[in-house]
Amino acid sequence: MAVRIRLLRMGRKKKPFYRIVVMDSRTRRDGRYLDKIGHYNPIAKPAEIVIDKDKVLSWLEKGAVPSQTVFNLLQKEGIALEWHLIRNKVGEQVRNVELQKWVLAKKERDSKKGEKISEKVEAKVEDIEEVPKEEPVEDKVKTISEEPVVETSDQTVAGAPEEEKPEQTEAPKDEDKKDKAQN
Repeated sequence: MAVRIRLLRMGRKKKPFYRIVVMDSRTRRDGRYLDKIGHYNPIAKPAEIVIDKDKVLSWLEKGAVPSQTVFNLLQKEGIALEWHLIRNKVGEQVRNVELQKWVLAKKERDSKKGEKISEKVEAKVEDIEEVPKEEPVEDKVKTISEEPVVETSDQTVAGAPEEEKPEQTEAPKDEDKKDKAQN
């Protein structure tokens, strides 16, 4: 029997909630499972991930294979790193040091994300303050009314040359139709 660690979908329509379960790979997605080892709520901000590390490690030792999504969740929690160290038979002290390094790196990444978000917010506030003020509506009305008014008339000005009209080289459309009808 091939055992997989995968997600079991729960929740309402468009509001997913997943259980992280161990089940036979031939079982349907929402079918019967062997063991529940945690849950994952992607809707919560930040996403809520709860995993029982001891159960996961015991199932991995027995040969269970995590799905790609569950493996990504295990990486976010640091369990994948610990399993990698156990599988490669790294000593207890080295494993603890590596896990501490991972925890510190995660804290640093999280603090940088917080700094970037605060910098973006400050930049947006500065952009809002630097927007130039528009001219009052009264000034626009004055500038439009001060433009000289040009009158146009149908009469030609005395002494001005008349515009030449181009000669028609084509026959009118009605004559074309008559010619085609006669042919």
